[in-house]
Amino acid sequence: MEMLDREVGKQLYERYRRNRDGIRNSPEMASVCLICGSIHIRPKDGDEFMLVCRNCGFAFYRYACKECGKTVDGRDPLNSGCPACGLRVCTCGACGCQSG
Repeated sequence: MEMLDREVGKQLYERYRRNRDGIRNSPEMASVCLICGSIHIRPKDGDEFMLVCRNCGFAFYRYACKECGKTVDGRDPLNSGCPACGLRVCTCGACGCQSG
């Protein structure tokens, strides 16, 4: 995950803060917290599917779908939660659990 400069991070935060549609299609958004606007995001210890903000502690799902390779981002309305396992459902319909 590449580090963004603060100005780019601020612009992305302002763009997606109120309308999260398509956030999964913006690779740079893996580095921006939508709660506090921080660009200090890191992988969450012990969870390969989650990232966490170092400033506010907000954790969110962001990973590549194992079926189609598209990005799944829990902040995007089109990647809703799977009722069986809690992972996010990709736009291809896969979630990665045995029930999907």
